[in-house]
Amino acid sequence: MRSVLVVYGTTEGQTRKIAEYIAHNLEDRGVQLDLVDSATASAALTQPVYVAAIACGSVHQHKFQGALVHFLLENMAWLNGIPTAFVSVSLAAAMKDEQSSAELTEVVEAFYRDTGWTPAITHHVAGALRYSQYDYFKRLIMKLIAKHQGGDTDTTCDHEYTDWSDLSRFVDEFVTATQIQPSGH
Repeated sequence: MRSVLVVYGTTEGQTRKIAEYIAHNLEDRGVQLDLVDSATASAALTQPVYVAAIACGSVHQHKFQGALVHFLLENMAWLNGIPTAFVSVSLAAAMKDEQSSAELTEVVEAFYRDTGWTPAITHHVAGALRYSQYDYFKRLIMKLIAKHQGGDTDTTCDHEYTDWSDLSRFVDEFVTATQIQPSGH
């Protein structure tokens, strides 16, 4: 039996990097797991054999990846029967103002309503500005948004805001809360 499922949806790669980091942290604790990209064919083959699951998705234009939404809808029956957590990745999580926090809460709550999923833990993680991956117009728009928010506007490089120490603490809390046992125990 697999212990934990880590499933993710990614657009520019930061959420994949975060999901991989979570997976490595779990493996370092001796937890057996499967890491699944919700946009791949292997996602459709996922079976309900897990004792817990962590889903990771990133906010783009006020919504999460369609492939992740589809995965959750297809697997809702068994996911709601095990301990689960959601890692919401966004640039809004890097902002400390109330408006950004309120907007992020609204987006996540709409995601939960749309999917019918009720994870026990929601953890917000700051993402990255991937200027190198944007076309001219998206780069310009993201620069204007960043400027308005007091963020990084140097488009010659990418800017990562993820707090990796905080993510490690989240994994600790998840393992403790779910009482996941390392392999062989």
